[in-house]
Amino acid sequence: MFYGYIRVSTETQAEKGGGLDVQRTAIEKYAADNGITLAKIFCDAGISGTQESRPELDALLLETLKEGDTVIVHNTSRLWRSIFAQATIMKAVMDAKANIRSIDEPNFDVYLYQKDPENFMITGMMGMLDQWERMTIARKLARGRTNKAHKGDKPSGNCPYGYRYTADKKHIEPDPAEAPIVKQIFSEGQKGTSLEGIARMLNEKGIKTRKGNDWQRGSLHAIVHNNFYTGIVTHQGIEIPGNHEPIISKVQFGKVQSQLKRKHK
Repeated sequence: MFYGYIRVSTETQAEKGGGLDVQRTAIEKYAADNGITLAKIFCDAGISGTQESRPELDALLLETLKEGDTVIVHNTSRLWRSIFAQATIMKAVMDAKANIRSIDEPNFDVYLYQKDPENFMITGMMGMLDQWERMTIARKLARGRTNKAHKGDKPSGNCPYGYRYTADKKHIEPDPAEAPIVKQIFSEGQKGTSLEGIARMLNEKGIKTRKGNDWQRGSLHAIVHNNFYTGIVTHQGIEIPGNHEPIISKVQFGKVQSQLKRKHK
């Protein structure tokens, strides 16, 4: 049996079809040109190639692939983007006595590892170079996040509950729907209401978390201990005055921390 596998790394690519459509078309054309009938094309959208475990890839390798089967990919980088993922995936394919066919790399064969020591060396070096490139990119991204934090901007990731990105995605501002709830949470915390009590109050009012779930102690714990709400950006353990508008005063934040410590004792 022949199976296709396609993957893109980011949610944006997944939503816009960037890369997925190109890969799917290439695999379908390759199959048609070579008289191959594809049983299925497995697709992991928005998942890094450094992850050895992915939902659709796991279904292909662990539940579907049998002896004599072949996986067709546009390029082996769709299967792996690190030497660790490469080793894990190739072992799974070889354990199944299956093979991989890469459209962009027509001479690729997983079993050449067992037959040709030169190919083993070259492919291993390419994997190491690929890993080096990824580490270099990661280091540059980390440096960029640090620079943003030192300027008082949130380095990366989702906004804390109560905030949202501005339309240009460059700055952060209070969310008009969530910010009042954050103020209510801190107000109750200042009174000495337990986190369980605050969660119960919010749930009774029908107020949900950003994901639409009921409030729990854990979700509130993350909020009441986050000094981002006072206008502070914390990066790598360093607190920096942020450029965003505070929702809570530092005085109120301190009083809530005192109440929490008192309850903990």
